[in-house]
Amino acid sequence: MEKYLIVTDTTSAMDQEIAQKNGIELISLSVIVDGHEYKDQVDISTKQLYDYLRDGKIPSTSQPNTGYLVEQMEKWQEEDYEAIIIITCSADLSGTNNGFHLAKDTVGLDNVYIYDSRQVGAPVMDMAICAKQLADEGKTVDEIFAALEEKTNLSFLYPDNFKQLSRSGRLSPMAARMASMLKIKALLCLDEQGKAVDKYTMSRTEVKILKSIVDKFHELGVNAKQHKIYISHADNEIFAKKAKLLFQTTFHGIDVEINYLPAVLTCHGGLACCAIHATYKI
Repeated sequence: MEKYLIVTDTTSAMDQEIAQKNGIELISLSVIVDGHEYKDQVDISTKQLYDYLRDGKIPSTSQPNTGYLVEQMEKWQEEDYEAIIIITCSADLSGTNNGFHLAKDTVGLDNVYIYDSRQVGAPVMDMAICAKQLADEGKTVDEIFAALEEKTNLSFLYPDNFKQLSRSGRLSPMAARMASMLKIKALLCLDEQGKAVDKYTMSRTEVKILKSIVDKFHELGVNAKQHKIYISHADNEIFAKKAKLLFQTTFHGIDVEINYLPAVLTCHGGLACCAIHATYKI
């Protein structure tokens, strides 16, 4: 069996515990708070990020710096891997994919294969775990990439309010105030190419937001045999459990996993924001 290394980064909603359990190398994005830079899931935990948001801080994230990536690749170079497969979030949403390419060229590794998932959050984690399983089964790089191409995903983002979207510049303060006054809730969706997060629907109630998601899942043929649903939340376990019960009741027997929203989405969506993903099983 060939010696493969599977790598992903913290935009995947993966933490160190999950990475170690699955034998995956996890690269940290940077989280910036008040000018201080922290390595996600190393120097700052998910709960610490929530505390900063509660205190009114405006954290942001950035791709791993090139020096850090070069250092990691030089370390991997010494391990004599047959192939190093790196699965990143959408290259159109983050510069992380480009950062890995730059580090690869800098070190001069020809056994590094970088895959653009065209996703963000839990589907990236799902792909990394899948890639590891396939590598352990002796699949080639081409076979692994072909399998990942079959893993179609649908991703929704549901912010609890518009405060953080306004703070981060994703929504104008005036639009945020109007939406709050009218008690409007928004459901956002990642487009099929993974290039942008756009408005999917607006509603005054959470029930209608969930119905919109269920209707779309029905339209796409989501079912227990072929799909898994991930619900990622930023300290909003009540909504996550409510959504899980709804999906398990509607799509009888479907596997639904609840985890924490990655920092990159929490910094834009704010506390209580949730992401819901339907992923295709292989």
